[in-house]
Amino acid sequence: MRQQRSIRRKMIVGLWLVLLMLGTLAASSISGVYSYGRLVRDIEEGLVTAPRSSDLTAAIGRLFRPLLLEHPHSGIAQEEADFARDQRAALEQALALVRSGVAEFQAKLNKPPYSANVREQEARVYRSGLLKIDNDLDAIEETLAADDWERRRDDYALQVSKYAQEAFDKAQSLPDPSKELLGRLAQAQINYRWHRSLVWIAGAATLALLLNLVHCAIRWVIRPIRDLHLGARRIAEGDFDYRLSSNTGDEMTELAQDFNQMTERFQAIKSDLDRQVRDRVQQLIRSERLAGLGFLSAGVAHEINNPLSAIAMAAESLEYRLQEWLPLAAADDAAEVRDYLRMMQEEAQRCRQITEKLLDFARGQEGERNLYDVTAIVRDVVGMMRHLGRFRDRKINVHREAPAYAWVNGPEIKQVVLNLVANALESTGADGKLDISITERPDQVELSFTDNGCGMSPDVLKHLFEPFFTTKEVGKGTGLGLSISQRIIRDHDGALEATSAGKGQGSTFRLRLPTTAQTERAVA
Repeated sequence: MRQQRSIRRKMIVGLWLVLLMLGTLAASSISGVYSYGRLVRDIEEGLVTAPRSSDLTAAIGRLFRPLLLEHPHSGIAQEEADFARDQRAALEQALALVRSGVAEFQAKLNKPPYSANVREQEARVYRSGLLKIDNDLDAIEETLAADDWERRRDDYALQVSKYAQEAFDKAQSLPDPSKELLGRLAQAQINYRWHRSLVWIAGAATLALLLNLVHCAIRWVIRPIRDLHLGARRIAEGDFDYRLSSNTGDEMTELAQDFNQMTERFQAIKSDLDRQVRDRVQQLIRSERLAGLGFLSAGVAHEINNPLSAIAMAAESLEYRLQEWLPLAAADDAAEVRDYLRMMQEEAQRCRQITEKLLDFARGQEGERNLYDVTAIVRDVVGMMRHLGRFRDRKINVHREAPAYAWVNGPEIKQVVLNLVANALESTGADGKLDISITERPDQVELSFTDNGCGMSPDVLKHLFEPFFTTKEVGKGTGLGLSISQRIIRDHDGALEATSAGKGQGSTFRLRLPTTAQTERAVA
């Protein structure tokens, strides 16, 4: 009961946290919308102080009023002089008002909040236009300051009218900041009303969703967990016939189904445990056979060391005595004899090393390991097998020339490769073929031996690496080669695997060897 109340309390706390999160989200959304509203009001306030192009054109228009004064044309010099002086004074006064209007327009452009929102491109347009207007006003001022104004009033008035018209046209060509602000304000108001409505609708929907979430939590989580707790208690009490029922159609239904399958799997688990026990017993029997093989190999090694020494000494003696006769023989025959004698000595020595490894195998000792070129080992074995008469009609292809280094014991790996090549060639008939590929991987070197021989059935593959298991005729095989080879490869932290598509479809043996020592891999 304590755990049940704890789960319920956690669910309630979780729901309150969800409510707090949704409330915080809604509050932040509303606050953002109202901040947007304040921005709109700031734009409205800035609109009042924004510069207007119409005010600028109206100020420049004052220059035309003195120019429109009616000339008396009385022919009296004094009256025309007085008219010229009055017109220049009116123009100077209008020019002062125009400069004041231009300065006011410039001040509004540089005054916040409009100056903070004006774009750089617009600012360049305003600066260029106002500069040209100032140049026109300067030209008007220079014209009005002429000493012979009264005498050449008509010419100067025409120039003033020209400069005033250019300034007026330039003022009209400037964009009206207030109109742009009005457009922005209208769009901002539309966005503001739309976002405010959206927030209120989302808030109402969130509240309804939260209430529905509470109802669904009770129906889909709290009640199924309570039923699951009761069912687990009944199973613990020994009622294995009890089954849960759930119709929520979600993960809780799947959990109930898995719970119901749990009791049905007890028998399957027991059967699997029995199978594992049988497998372990077979492995123990295999280990006992290997142990017996170790004792047997120790005795055999001691018995064959002496004949191997005799063979090596006889081959060496023959090579010494034939030094006088070989020059008299044909060159090809002499070379072949020398090769055979050298092979007899090397293979006798290798057999002695193998017998020593058998003794180490019996004692449980490991040989020295180092970086060996696997490609060279394979080519040595292939070269030796090609000299055997019974395999001369077989074709062996080694698909690599470059070195491939692995961290191994060279003689032991040579023994494994020799065993795999010999088995592959023996499984093929006349014109048989064996393909050997060597591939370097990041941490391993993989050797693949693929033949087109008799192949293997699934039952043979199952028992292939067991000691004393062989498919050869009686007296032609001991069934120890692959078992010992697999033991050697496992001691090297490698892997030896065999695959076959079936009888008559050939076989493939894959050998993987590490490229670094085990301690280096552990550190990496």
